[in-house]
Amino acid sequence: MQQRHTARRRLLLPLSAAGLVLAVVFGLVVASLSSGGASATAGGVGAAPTTVVTEVTTLTPSVLSRIGAGQAATSLQPVPTGSPLSIDGKPGVVFVSEESCPFCAAERWPVVIALSHFGTWRNLGATTSSSTDVYPSTATFSFRHATFTSPDLSLRTTELTNNVGHPLQPLTQLDNNLLARYDVPPYINNSDQSGSVPFLDIDNHDVLAGAQYDPQVLAGLSMSQIAAQLKDPASPVAKAIDGSANVLIASINQVLHAPASQP
Repeated sequence: MQQRHTARRRLLLPLSAAGLVLAVVFGLVVASLSSGGASATAGGVGAAPTTVVTEVTTLTPSVLSRIGAGQAATSLQPVPTGSPLSIDGKPGVVFVSEESCPFCAAERWPVVIALSHFGTWRNLGATTSSSTDVYPSTATFSFRHATFTSPDLSLRTTELTNNVGHPLQPLTQLDNNLLARYDVPPYINNSDQSGSVPFLDIDNHDVLAGAQYDPQVLAGLSMSQIAAQLKDPASPVAKAIDGSANVLIASINQVLHAPASQP
């Protein structure tokens, strides 16, 4: 928990710092384009490799069942008095993160896997976490351009910064409301961590503040190398990511198949 606290971000940046970051990012983009390099080196994202997306979004229940739930570093917290989070007339899932954050990078993997069992992802990006933070350059997806369609769920994602800290997408009013209500004690350990990311809300039924597993397990691995291990029950990567995905799937199933309330 101490490492997680060290790496998690405050959601508000001083304007002067944001301006400095913007200037640095602009210079890196210009240099990259001039040299023919990829803009991802300056906080951009490319499309996630098709083979990776296929491997991650087609994991079968039989594969996941061989992994089990695993040992969570940070657990989902049940919301005992929450009213359902309806978005577009369906149970809602909200994920707030930063591309720079290694814990966000870790948690996106099980989020993608879990939601793939209830709908279809499009335009998933590929990025890494910050190269200067703990667990540097953790390979992961980006949700900044991604969409998710499902007959059963509605998803809202917000990527607050790119991987060099430049602001991307502002918090929505829904984000602010949920963070104020559930990204605070008793759903997190102490008030110093309030309002930080990653944050996941599953229909106000369960919330998660942090990554379910230690990002160290992904150290030095590319997206392709991570995806290739997800079907191997003996792999620490599969145990961490698939085990976390199983927890999310179970929570979503509870939401979708909860007994109808009595009048």
